[in-house]
Amino acid sequence: MDTFWIKLLMMPPVIAGVTLISRKWGNGLGGVIASLPWVGGPILFFIAIEQGSEFAQSAIPGVLVGIISWLVFCFTYIVVGQKYNILISVLAGYTTYLLTGALIENLIPVLNVNVWFLVTLFLIILSLKYFPEVKVLNRDKQRSLRFEILLRMIFITAFVIGITYFADLLGPNWSGILTPFPIMTAVLAIFVHYTQGITQVRTLFIGFYTGIFGFTTFLYLQAHLLPIMTIGNAFLLGLVVNVLVTLLMRKVFLKIKVAL
Repeated sequence: MDTFWIKLLMMPPVIAGVTLISRKWGNGLGGVIASLPWVGGPILFFIAIEQGSEFAQSAIPGVLVGIISWLVFCFTYIVVGQKYNILISVLAGYTTYLLTGALIENLIPVLNVNVWFLVTLFLIILSLKYFPEVKVLNRDKQRSLRFEILLRMIFITAFVIGITYFADLLGPNWSGILTPFPIMTAVLAIFVHYTQGITQVRTLFIGFYTGIFGFTTFLYLQAHLLPIMTIGNAFLLGLVVNVLVTLLMRKVFLKIKVAL
């Protein structure tokens, strides 16, 4: 089967499943589940299939820079979201995401993947330590959105298809930077912000943090496994480690009483 149809058929049920699970178990655990590489993993996998393992490997430092940009998106959304509406919060988050990627892009070839891995881990820990508290009262009433699951499915699918299709035009740096682009993060944040308020968006983002450790480890493993394994075996092993690291970090977060 052509990879276009694989992507088209796979992503809608994935995002629908994540949505339903997050509704059932709450925003914290929903963030944990949604933080698994549902989007970034398939994008990198299809890039490896369509562009080759070497191209995918060269894109990984860019993906790590994308994670750094994702941290800035989350930070910005919480800060802006306490004073302004959802649209402004998302636009501000996306603007700072792209600006961060643009500022760091030229440094990508300067450092090797081992250094980028350590830098990314350090910034994840640092941003978690100083993640902004919500200082406004949560006055939002419980509201609902019509066709919310359908909209998530459409946007996620379009993004995965678009980023993989234009990977050769963007080059490995921006293909990597845009891999963790906060589409799922933003869609979940918009829904939670609209229905429950900015305080619960923060809870959602903290849930995402448990998974970002695992995804960062997943990327680091791909950088070293793709040259010596088949693409399928490398991604399967990386996914197993990703899940294990995510579960471990959830236990650590609960132990140190980080709100989930």
